[in-house]
Amino acid sequence: MEEQRNKLKNNDWEGHWAPASEWCDVCVHKFDYIIKLENEPEELIFLLRKLGLYDDRKMFLSLHNNSTLSPSTLDEIQAFSNLLTSRQKQFLNKFYYVDFEMFGYDNLYVDN
Repeated sequence: MEEQRNKLKNNDWEGHWAPASEWCDVCVHKFDYIIKLENEPEELIFLLRKLGLYDDRKMFLSLHNNSTLSPSTLDEIQAFSNLLTSRQKQFLNKFYYVDFEMFGYDNLYVDN
């Protein structure tokens, strides 16, 4: 985690770890739908129906992406969060603050 933290601090996030607010221009474009990946199978199917692409769902729900996996449970998220130090959680809360606000995520709980 320390290596990842240093990458984030140095703006070396390789795209994948970049805050969504840095690259998706939600303030510039009007989006009709925003899909949260932790709810991906259900939300992706909803979007495919809205777009008239439901018959092509196998192309989107393939083994080559995470769509075939079930969403993370709160227990799994808590177990992962418990692996982080308070300092790491504080850093992530600050680093992703705008994303958490824009997309309705809770901050990671930090022990004092």
